[in-house]
Amino acid sequence: MGDLVMRYGRTSGIWAVALLSGALGSSAAFGATNPCAGFRWNVDHERALFETAGQSAAAGRNRATAPVIRADRLYDLSLAPQQDVHFVLRPEKKALTDGAYAGLARLRVASAGLYRISIDKPFWIDVLANGQFVESQDFAGRGGCGAPHKIVVYELPAGSFVLQLSGAISPQVRVTLTHVPAAPRAPAPGSSP
Repeated sequence: MGDLVMRYGRTSGIWAVALLSGALGSSAAFGATNPCAGFRWNVDHERALFETAGQSAAAGRNRATAPVIRADRLYDLSLAPQQDVHFVLRPEKKALTDGAYAGLARLRVASAGLYRISIDKPFWIDVLANGQFVESQDFAGRGGCGAPHKIVVYELPAGSFVLQLSGAISPQVRVTLTHVPAAPRAPAPGSSP
């Protein structure tokens, strides 16, 4: 009987280890298969915003009807058929036109710095200042992820800008504008922290 208990104890211990390993393995597998994992930057702030209820607004069909988008909020924008939108400048990328959706918004930036524009679907983003395109600094995207799907980084001075969204296959888009925190500076050589 003692031998049976000993074998049963060992066997249950092996099962416990196997179950724990399986749980840990599936957790790692989840991280590997989660389409929203693996952005090149820390996008915790953007991900948190995409988990909130967005403020509903209709994207403008022209600059005069464009709603204002402020930093650190999620917006649910209704887009219009692209042929009904009067862009400030023709989108830089020739995109899908038949059946596409588009719209305009105005960005209000309180202080100069790097900003991220995040969207939940794949389509084209342009930012304009004084009637000219603002060149993007970087971008990242995750196929299969909608929280967010695509992030484009711009260096912007304080002021007002036009956001042009085009080539969308859906009449709805979720969008955020977030300020990129400055990287901590290393202490100067020889200085104490």
